Amino acid sequence: MLIVAVHDVAPSTLGEVRWLLSRLDQAGVRPRVLKVVPGEPGAADDLRDELAALVRDEAAAGSEVVLHGWTHRAPRRYRGSAADRLRARLFAPDAAEFLALRSDEVRTRLASGRQWLAGLGVDAAGFCAPGWLWTAELPALAREAGFRYLVGLRGLLVLGTGQRIGLAPTGSMGGRAIDELAWRLGELTIWRPLSALRGDRPRRFFLHPQGASSSRACARVLREVERAARTHRPITFTELLDG
Repeated sequence: MLIVAVHDVAPSTLGEVRWLLSRLDQAGVRPRVLKVVPGEPGAADDLRDELAALVRDEAAAGSEVVLHGWTHRAPRRYRGSAADRLRARLFAPDAAEFLALRSDEVRTRLASGRQWLAGLGVDAAGFCAPGWLWTAELPALAREAGFRYLVGLRGLLVLGTGQRIGLAPTGSMGGRAIDELAWRLGELTIWRPLSALRGDRPRRFFLHPQGASSSRACARVLREVERAARTHRPITFTELLDG
């Protein structure tokens, strides 16, 4: 089995998101997961409408839609553990939205995201905090908001039971060459050996759209996805949980 997620599906990234989806179509990767950012600041109304149409069409075709924050922007200094704050500063300097929010703000943004998706006929089961980073309050508040699971760096957290499902990540960060190199080193030295040790199934890939069509890192990951798709059946996170 194979899970492929496209991150940061937002008004500003629609061109590159469509490019990625066309490459996944060519590889036969359906269904797939779209991680959507509905409230990106400063987006023009026509782009917001295009985002809504894309999400509606993908959901109708069987893709799973995961809420990926509301703005994907951190409104203030980060909270949480020292390790999480360091990871945010290194890899998500302004983007780890849910590592910077108060509890009331978390409630409001989760509710706003669910409401936006419900208006498109989508009942999102999953939430993925930007940067895979959040404060300790999020799991309880996400369950309260109606979410079934959280997507983290290491895999899934099932909110009703507390079960953790390990899914080692392979992907492209959509960032600077140094960030892509650091991620690649982490894949080779941590995530792939850990996956082999645990026997993780299915394989999990993520793709960021920023600069995707000209990114060497993205091209590498797409080649891996294409090879995996020849022998692995694409599924969604919810299908994994239901199975």
